[in-house]
Amino acid sequence: MKTIFIPIFYRPQARNVLRTDILKTLISNKDVRVIIFVPIEKLEEYKNEFQNENIIFEGIDEPLEFISRMDKLFGRLALFYIDSPTGRFNRKEWLLYGKKSPARYLISMFFLLLFGNIKIFRTITRFFDFYFIKDNRYQQYFEKYQPNLIFLSNFTTKIDRAFLRHAKKNKIFSVGMINAWDNITLAKYPFRILPDKLIAYNKIIKEEAEKYIDMQEKDIFISGWPHFDHYVNSKRISREEFCKKLGINSQKRILLFASIGSTLNPTEWQTLSLLDKAILDGRLPDDLTIIFRQHPTEKTKMENVKTSGHVVIDDSKTIIKKEDKNYSEILKSDMDHLADSLFHSDVTINTCSTMSIDAAVFDKPIVNIAFDGLEQKPFHQSVRKFYTIHHVHYQPIMKTKGVKIAYNIDELVKYINMYLENPSLDKDNRKRIVEEQCYKLDGRSGQRIGEYLLLCAG
Repeated sequence: MKTIFIPIFYRPQARNVLRTDILKTLISNKDVRVIIFVPIEKLEEYKNEFQNENIIFEGIDEPLEFISRMDKLFGRLALFYIDSPTGRFNRKEWLLYGKKSPARYLISMFFLLLFGNIKIFRTITRFFDFYFIKDNRYQQYFEKYQPNLIFLSNFTTKIDRAFLRHAKKNKIFSVGMINAWDNITLAKYPFRILPDKLIAYNKIIKEEAEKYIDMQEKDIFISGWPHFDHYVNSKRISREEFCKKLGINSQKRILLFASIGSTLNPTEWQTLSLLDKAILDGRLPDDLTIIFRQHPTEKTKMENVKTSGHVVIDDSKTIIKKEDKNYSEILKSDMDHLADSLFHSDVTINTCSTMSIDAAVFDKPIVNIAFDGLEQKPFHQSVRKFYTIHHVHYQPIMKTKGVKIAYNIDELVKYINMYLENPSLDKDNRKRIVEEQCYKLDGRSGQRIGEYLLLCAG
């Protein structure tokens, strides 16, 4: 029997792996045993949800970021391995504008030029990183189960990095996955030790992995987005049922405002108020309902929001309540609700979010917010920065011209009205977003990943 290790510590990992065909494909092979490592407080919930004789759950504590000063040193050095425009801008924003330390900024840029552009330096430090850091926190599980393969569904996380180090030292074959489209170019994750193989959702991420984290083309498998399979394979409820859930009039058109949260856009609430006012003033049609969808983890603060009956706040998500700690999960019902929200919307708006891809999958018109509500912020604090070369991962979306970028409220109102009048506007460009970002939107991405893992397990 083949044994596969999978650490699952965060909700997107659980959604992308456990609640897709990745896990189903693995356990469909009766000669495969899957050992899933989860936070100790979630152990019983996962055991109850995923009951199968080929699955074993192990509850573990979240590890410390570093186990020694030397470990911390290599971790810090690894942050200089990726010299991307986003990484450069973030350093300027943090050290020059935030810390107001030009000396630290110049030193930082020197190390970035050194490690981010000369591969031999990264190779040497990765070698010493592996050789000197002795981490045995999870060795007991390797000795107990003798795995054939370890799958790191988001190998930027500290738990996945720890398991990858153990796998390398135990000479266990490893497959990593890039969990999100901005994981690489954001340059805030330490790609210290590399897996034997890498799964990328699309060709764009594949090319970034080759350019920035030294993965070779022959070692990268393109899969598609596993959680997008749900959009293809699941059925949508009727508009009447959907509107009844949210208490809105099914005869009205829907503007889906997908929040990115107050951390990245602290003035979203102002934009919401401006849109509500535009309906009251007659600049937007009266038969329009705005569904303000709260981000599942980064809430927008709504204390100052006073809206009319045209706005509905949607903060629906699954909260698991424990005696000492509550946490949220992305269950099938949550994925269904998001899909229904997109399917029944007439126009969608967001701030530089993956929701642009989600909306394109459903061929829904997309407008992006590139202004700061009622405020005039300096560039490095403004959401305008998200739409420049400083944010690499979003440039392919903009190049498709499948989204309209609104730099003020008047433009936002204009684009919403344009799309309400002609929903097919930019249809071909939205199709290009799907083609470039989704690889194959055929409902089989999870299956492809599962089959690839079985192949790698031998």
